[in-house]
Amino acid sequence: GYVGAYASQILLAKGADVIVASRKTPAEAQDKVKSILGKSLDGVKYVSLDATSADLSGVLSGATGVISCVGIAPGGSNQREGNGKANVRIAEAVKAAGIANFAYLGVASELSNGPIKFIFGDYVKGKAEAEAAVVKNLGGSALILEPGIIAGAPPGEVRPPGPPGMSAVSVDEVARAAVAGALGLKSGKVDGNAAITAAAASLGA
Repeated sequence: GYVGAYASQILLAKGADVIVASRKTPAEAQDKVKSILGKSLDGVKYVSLDATSADLSGVLSGATGVISCVGIAPGGSNQREGNGKANVRIAEAVKAAGIANFAYLGVASELSNGPIKFIFGDYVKGKAEAEAAVVKNLGGSALILEPGIIAGAPPGEVRPPGPPGMSAVSVDEVARAAVAGALGLKSGKVDGNAAITAAAASLGA
């Protein structure tokens, strides 16, 4: 998807072997990445699976780092399961696979503690369940990124929708921060735009 496409691009540039897993078919996922980045990512392996029900051990075998951008946007169907259950299972599978470097894409406290928690209750509840599972299973070795609204591509679009006047953080900075987590360069909880920008800088050039 959105942040994942940018993270995959950054990882490839650093010489990593990248596997992208989503519910889409490999062809659909490849087309989605191309629509976001404006180009295909040669060298990425695309795998189709549903994190809410699939056995994740195979796709995690041999991995040294994991980034989870799995989630359902506010207003979508099954928001609690798509944001909560899916990531709870991912965190548990990452622990079982013995992978220490894990980055999870949550939501900024500025949003989760604001009116959005009443408007999109299941979205916020699912994100909270996911964060709790990441902490429980991976503790301080994991990176929990909490962006507010994210700007980048498609042109003019921000995700998730935020309150008027709220500044967006660049999708590239979110992706760079996530990659820093997957490479073991950054851990802990990173909440809000300024903290994410600082975390992205830890990746270096």
